[in-house]
Amino acid sequence: MKYNWQRNDWPDFRYSLEGLQELLLRFTGKSGRVDGLLAALPEAGQTDAWIQLMVSEAMKTSEIEGEMLSRPDVMSSIKNNLGLNAEPKRVGDRRA
Repeated sequence: MKYNWQRNDWPDFRYSLEGLQELLLRFTGKSGRVDGLLAALPEAGQTDAWIQLMVSEAMKTSEIEGEMLSRPDVMSSIKNNLGLNAEPKRVGDRRA
C-alpha cells in the first residue's frame, strides 16, 4: 500500500465511497456498542478507559514517527495535562 503522497496523482486526492458504505455502517454500529459499554462504567472507569485510549494512540503515533516512548511517561504526561494528578508527576522523557 502506498501513502497518499507517494501516488502519481498527489496532491489531487480522490476517493470513492463505493465499497466503503457497508464498512462505515458496521463501524458505526460497533462504535455505538462501545459507547454503550463505556456509558455503563462508573465515572472513574470511563476516565480510565479514555486515558488508556489516549495513551495507546500516543504510543502508536510515536512508533510511526520512529520514536519509542515510555508508556508510564506518556500516561503521566496525559494525566498531568488534564489535571488528573493531585500532584503533577515527573515525566522522565520530555517528548511524552
